[in-house]
Amino acid sequence: MSTNTKRLLLIIGIAAAFCLVAVGVAAGGVFLLGNRLKDNFVTDRTKVQQMAQSIIHYELPPGYKEQVGMNFVFYKMIMFSPPGSGDQSLILLAQFQPQQNMTPDEMAQQMQQSMEQQSGNSVKLKVVETRNVTIDGKQTSLTVSEGSNSSGMPIRQWMTAFKEKSGIVLVMIRGAISEWDDATWNSFLASITS
Repeated sequence: MSTNTKRLLLIIGIAAAFCLVAVGVAAGGVFLLGNRLKDNFVTDRTKVQQMAQSIIHYELPPGYKEQVGMNFVFYKMIMFSPPGSGDQSLILLAQFQPQQNMTPDEMAQQMQQSMEQQSGNSVKLKVVETRNVTIDGKQTSLTVSEGSNSSGMPIRQWMTAFKEKSGIVLVMIRGAISEWDDATWNSFLASITS
């Protein structure tokens, strides 16, 4: 065997070893990332409630329960819904670390765009009204949208965002228009305190 052939085989062997190590590290990283992400999702209602109450205090409408919480480095997100309602009726609460020069209204718009992109065409909403509301003694705007979900059911959505000590808090309420009750949702928004 020539010297060049031996060198080539040695280089190929070293490259193969690096590839195996890289695959092992990548697989381990994916495993650790998967475990870390799994740890960031909380489904125990007591823990989800504690996570939500660390953002704001509130009084849920009858039948609504804390379902799932997500706690990532830059944001927390909690979903509330009546058991068995799927995504037809829900409240989404999110807390974001403030980004430079981003107002709560801009954060709400960014969140809405992100949700539309994530859902594809399954939820089609159109803004029908913007109104001022008071949450925790602060004036903020509430965007009212209407449209339909993937099964064609007419839905309504309220979305608002406001600043708290811990960052920007976003509240989204979505449900079937046929079951919508403004008084219930106004009462929920009025119950929010820091």
